[in-house]
Amino acid sequence: MKRILGLFLLSIVTLGCASARTYQVQVNGYTDSAGPLLPPGASLFVIEAKKAQNPALEKEIKDKIGNLLVKHGYLLAPYDKAPFYLFFTYGLGPPQTIKVAAPLGPGVGWEEFGYSAYLPTRYGPYGTKKVTLNDRWLRLTVVDGKYYRETGQSRPVWVGEARSLGPSSDLREVISPLLVAAFEEFGKNTGKATLIRIKENDPLVRELQSVR
Repeated sequence: MKRILGLFLLSIVTLGCASARTYQVQVNGYTDSAGPLLPPGASLFVIEAKKAQNPALEKEIKDKIGNLLVKHGYLLAPYDKAPFYLFFTYGLGPPQTIKVAAPLGPGVGWEEFGYSAYLPTRYGPYGTKKVTLNDRWLRLTVVDGKYYRETGQSRPVWVGEARSLGPSSDLREVISPLLVAAFEEFGKNTGKATLIRIKENDPLVRELQSVR
């Protein structure tokens, strides 16, 4: 979290304006060498949480994941035949408020940048502004389908985590950039967290936002 805040403050100091909101997403990918490989072109079935607090949002995210799987060369298979199952979870961490340098005066706009932090859209006399930041996270878990059907237990093949820090607490808004970033490392062992920049006007993000 300190690293995220450091990058946030650095972006405030070094950049003057942003023409489009940019999400900087931290992505980690883990593989289990003891499990089956997840090759390109593999078939998967995406599983919704049975007790999701918002079933409509759960289905929407499932459809977005299915869209991305197909675009990345994977296949969607029925439950009883899928070699792999993909589970997903998402949420918000506790919000935190920090003070940043801010131009004063009327008509001052702000854009999200960096870890979805605010940046001023024009220069001017500076004061301070309180900004509330939310930790938005997503986890994708791919498990061995055959083993799950036979035992009811999960044997992870790949786990991917994506998170960003910013003012928006609207999961419906931020989930698409998180998914797009996570799928850039889908099925890979990243070895360490990687930083991926996703613009809000990215064609893939805009396409996912239309999935309802």
